[in-house]
Amino acid sequence: MKVLLTGGAGFIGGRLAHSLVSAGHEVLALDCLLRQVHADPEASAVAFPGDLVRGDVADGDAWDALPDVDHLVHLAAETGTGQSMYEADRYHRVNVEGTRKATAWAAARGIPVIVMSSRAVYGEGAYVCRCHGTTFGPPPCADAQPRAARESDPHRPVSVYGQTKSLAEQVASELLADDSLTIVRPQNVIGPGQALHNPYTGVLAAFVALLKEERPLTIYGDGEQTRDLLHVDDLTAMLHALIDLPAANGAPRIVNAGSGIRTRLLDLARATAAASPLGDPGIVHVEVHRAGDITHACADLSRARELALPQPHWSADAAVADFVRWAWTRPGASSQAWESALDELPATGGAS
Repeated sequence: MKVLLTGGAGFIGGRLAHSLVSAGHEVLALDCLLRQVHADPEASAVAFPGDLVRGDVADGDAWDALPDVDHLVHLAAETGTGQSMYEADRYHRVNVEGTRKATAWAAARGIPVIVMSSRAVYGEGAYVCRCHGTTFGPPPCADAQPRAARESDPHRPVSVYGQTKSLAEQVASELLADDSLTIVRPQNVIGPGQALHNPYTGVLAAFVALLKEERPLTIYGDGEQTRDLLHVDDLTAMLHALIDLPAANGAPRIVNAGSGIRTRLLDLARATAAASPLGDPGIVHVEVHRAGDITHACADLSRARELALPQPHWSADAAVADFVRWAWTRPGASSQAWESALDELPATGGAS
């Protein structure tokens, strides 16, 4: 089987490409090798275990130049939540129009497609309490508890990034309204291969930069916010299985990807410090709310279990330690880069 991976030279794409090649498949990448993501674009191209076409997914000419393949995995996207709040046109172009061109290209060739969406489509997600039942959005009262996101939950994105992912799902579903389409909504994916120099994504990379400089770890707010951490190898196993999964009932498949377990940001910071060779430098809390941020996120994995997809193996602490070991000896941006990225938000109305 020949599989086309958009964004194939990136964090998830590269991992999936190696998994597919190991299983005897052929891979092809369409990737613009954006410097914000790839510190050394040429090295990223060389590391890809197949042919790579350098091109923009939102450019129709790039798609016209591609050969026929058996399957498309559309991973390419702009992914910075904070940055999306003041780079809206850029995010719409890549995430929405890029998905439109990807799915139209696949539909014209009659090949199956996996579209990578995001947990950001759920926004704040669901809350449950005795007085209000199940509600969506900010918690209606102090007793309300967050509930894991289900694929049937409504889309209520609170960031431009989340809005573009929601629109991308809509576009893909209009062009491929059958079981040739699979939509995957991952939670926070971590692990070796994450960009260490891109200050618009990845709190773990920011933590590692601070640890290397022996500076305290910065947490926005009280640290009680929660995230669902998914090791990239667990996501890769799911995507590989979905490529091989036979078509089902004639309708698009939508499936969450996550660990199904909440991790507080405070515990994430402590786990990162515990994995550092330099020890724990302490934690500093900063009272800043970044536009587009949510309080809680966690995936309900019932549908993934129903499809008999591989279940996550990595615990949050083990996944964090794996990332820190990998990142520790590799170059990355200084902690100042993350501070500068945050400073951009007030200047554009994106932080308070």
